[in-house]
Amino acid sequence: MPQFVLPILNACRRRVSCRPVVVCLAMITWSTAQAQTNRAGTQENTSAPGGVFHEATRTDLFISGIYPHLTTYGVYSENGGHFKPGHNECGIGGIVPWAGKLWMVNYAPHMPRGSEHKLFSVDPDLSKPMTIHPESVGGTPAGRMIHEESQQLLIAHYLIDAQGHVRTISPADMPIRVTAIARHLTDPANMVYYIDMEGSIWEANVQTLAVQRLFKKPVPGWHGKGGYTSQGRLVISNNGELHVGDYKDVLVGGKATNAEERGVLAEFNGTNWKIIERRQFTEVTGPKGITGGSDGNDPLWTMGWDRRSVRLKVLDNGQWHTYLLPKAAYCNDASHGWYTEWPRIREITDGRWMMDMHGMFYNFPPTFSAQNSAGITPIGSHLRYVPDFCNWNGRLVLATDETSIQENKLAGQPQSNLWFGRFEDLKTWGPASGYGGPWVEDDVKAGVPSDPFLVAGFQRRVLHLATGRRSPLVPADMLRATDQQQIHRLSDELATLPRVTVDRGDWHQAAHGFSFEIDQPVTVYLAVDRRGSPKLNPEWKLTELSLTWGAKHETDVVYSQSFPKGTVHIPGNPTEHSRNAFGMPHMAFVKGTLPTVDITPSKGATVTRPQTVSTKTDATVPVAFTVQIDHAGNGLWTDFKTIAVENDGYVAELLPADLDAVWLRIVADRDCTATAQLHQTSDYPAAKSLSSDADLFAGLADAASTDSHSAVIYAAKRNRNLRVITDKGKFFEFTKAGFEFKVDESDAKLAELIRTETEFAVDDASVILMHKGVRRRLPKGGSAFDRPFAVAGSITGAWPRATREVESERHLANIHGTFYEVPLVINGQPPAFDQMRPVASHNKRIMDYCTWNGLLVLAGVSKSATANPHIFASSDDKTALWFGGIDDLWKLGKPVGIGGPWKNSAVIAGEPSDPYLMTGYDHKQLTLTASTDTTITIEVDIDHQSGWHTYRTVSLIADETFTFIFPPEFSAHWVRFVSSKSCTATATLEYK
Repeated sequence: MPQFVLPILNACRRRVSCRPVVVCLAMITWSTAQAQTNRAGTQENTSAPGGVFHEATRTDLFISGIYPHLTTYGVYSENGGHFKPGHNECGIGGIVPWAGKLWMVNYAPHMPRGSEHKLFSVDPDLSKPMTIHPESVGGTPAGRMIHEESQQLLIAHYLIDAQGHVRTISPADMPIRVTAIARHLTDPANMVYYIDMEGSIWEANVQTLAVQRLFKKPVPGWHGKGGYTSQGRLVISNNGELHVGDYKDVLVGGKATNAEERGVLAEFNGTNWKIIERRQFTEVTGPKGITGGSDGNDPLWTMGWDRRSVRLKVLDNGQWHTYLLPKAAYCNDASHGWYTEWPRIREITDGRWMMDMHGMFYNFPPTFSAQNSAGITPIGSHLRYVPDFCNWNGRLVLATDETSIQENKLAGQPQSNLWFGRFEDLKTWGPASGYGGPWVEDDVKAGVPSDPFLVAGFQRRVLHLATGRRSPLVPADMLRATDQQQIHRLSDELATLPRVTVDRGDWHQAAHGFSFEIDQPVTVYLAVDRRGSPKLNPEWKLTELSLTWGAKHETDVVYSQSFPKGTVHIPGNPTEHSRNAFGMPHMAFVKGTLPTVDITPSKGATVTRPQTVSTKTDATVPVAFTVQIDHAGNGLWTDFKTIAVENDGYVAELLPADLDAVWLRIVADRDCTATAQLHQTSDYPAAKSLSSDADLFAGLADAASTDSHSAVIYAAKRNRNLRVITDKGKFFEFTKAGFEFKVDESDAKLAELIRTETEFAVDDASVILMHKGVRRRLPKGGSAFDRPFAVAGSITGAWPRATREVESERHLANIHGTFYEVPLVINGQPPAFDQMRPVASHNKRIMDYCTWNGLLVLAGVSKSATANPHIFASSDDKTALWFGGIDDLWKLGKPVGIGGPWKNSAVIAGEPSDPYLMTGYDHKQLTLTASTDTTITIEVDIDHQSGWHTYRTVSLIADETFTFIFPPEFSAHWVRFVSSKSCTATATLEYK
């Protein structure tokens, strides 16, 4: 047995190199106190009636901030298996120190009437098993509040007194998904408000547990989140807009009138409801934090987002004020709001508060107000999906929504765990880098300042300013049917045409046809829901046009047909694409022979004409944008610089590293359509890594090595173990109880389910990805990644795993030596590669990866690895795995790579290259060559929305090399190149 192998539970525990070792995420020397809490132990798993486990579970392991024995699950009655519907998620929704223990609840996806999810308490002696309380009723909870007068912790449906005694409000009496609990306006000593994810508002007596529903759904939005009381009002938030009910009970507001209206922020003064903003909002809190509100005039804080940036609002003396912050990641952005579970603003030590939103931790000042807005600074970015966090016994604790199986076929059952560490550890994770701004192709009024945008705490900044509109002209309110289903993308040829639609109707019935009269010959382009492959008359000819719509980003095919003046008849859609579910009605775009065509629709049909956008007032005069800064966060603004931008122009303004400001805002000197986005980047902590970071991944095999334990892995459904298949066809289980490998029976179905396949291509220039019909390119790592890892004939697949959901509804991608985070838009659909960000580059032979028991698991351990507490191996040396934390990945290596869209490529004049990734790389060097004299235009994508902007042009002399180093402050999401002449060209970017 090699010396590095950690023990099977009783096989070799006496070996010095195999003793359990505590490893903090920051890889610091662990303290005596931590060592005491890490002493060896076992727990007899008797989690629930019918779910008794007789195998002793190790409680001595502490790996990268995670105690594996504290893992929570969705089902507790199937002897460790997951065979119960409706329990496909188990994020930890709330954690609160109370009555000498840490209390927490986990949640199901949609269970207002209860589930097998539990109320847990964790003992300060973390070697003891956690308690699963028999009062548990499950559900979908994340609301928590400490009611000071009665000295009770209110968490989910539970009320827990100061001695730890639990009472429960039955879900039969209050059938809601408890998303927030807030202080009562009129009887705070005895009553509280319960906020329901569906939108209802309840009140409960904390003494008697009597409950009543006050409002069924007072305001719109369909994914309720926060609630808090201050300044004589209850403020609630909602971060989703996917329609799952009707509006008959809504007291104020109604259906969204455009794509910008998502979710809601609203307030109730005890008599009337008022909508503050129709945007996606989550947390609502204030200086009294978890006590649920104030009876006085304390400030009230709430945070949300829109397509431009994170939105932070403060209610100060009855007035709302708005501040903007960047997004480190785009995983939260989907309109349904499902992937943004309870980001918090919360006190984590005496006087220290922290905010988490869009993949970034921030320092948050408890004195934050409109008159004193300084103190918000970025801490760093993260991959962990964090529904709650707190301080407990001197350690920072993060809750997690880890492994979900909602349309995630590569995991058998959901599971989540806690992370324990220090506040300082967060600074060793991802860089403090983020993107956003006040405008994306917005109509801007002369002299009206933008909302303030945070600039404090970042090392490098570039302000992207543009005028005019470059993105395809998709009106924000364009719907696929007259009454519903937002259109996200459509071909430019369709965007400028009038369109004829009908209501969606009952989707259990065939969609209706319609007709319209035209005053001239026309060409009609017909968008057809391709689900079920509906048939049209042969007169309709298929085109290459398309459009994408709806929460699942369905893509229509488009047909065309010419019609003379008179009546156009559009057929119905009788196609049943699944049992008792019919496709959308067709949508007609009308192109006349004259500039304007008159269209008279039949009854039930609606004609909508595209908006006319005018972005210029005087084409000869640039727009002058004055950048103003607030030095101290006191609301006093001074002019910093004026930047002139030509009409339909673009400027990348590098801001000084010593910019002395908390907030920045912009004022235009005349009406215009403008984009203003800041890319603010900082060094990777790994660039200043601790000396022990190299040891963290030392056991992984190098990419070119043939001496590795290659395997694919799967979090089991039948039990709580990890299933492993080696490239030699050996099957193992790695056990939850003993952290040991056991030989397993062959399972052809499992092998087929988790086999790996090629998900990207490689050519001489770079890595190639296809996303939504667009070919995108990524940098290359070492040449060893050009070919499969596994030996010929392997049953596990030849290529290493590329993409996999690791945190709930968040993908990682391991492509050609770099890990990327890739947002998910809808469960079961491909992730949004256009919004990916690099996490770390490596030269390791990582065949597969997943999350299991709160840990990140990597397959690709070297057979010759030396002692390493992150590595567990089988006693027969047939396999081994690496275990750590998800945010350990940042320490694997700063993102680097080389490549580009062209390498001795035949380039056509005026035809743009494929987009090439630029997000997240700091030192960027460009090399250009061409076979003939030509001009190369460098274009950049700065916001994923406003199209391509010309950064600069380069005049090339035939066969001469042009080299350009981008300024360190400059950052963009994607870059592409356009040649003025056809030629053979190379465009290479080296990211160092």
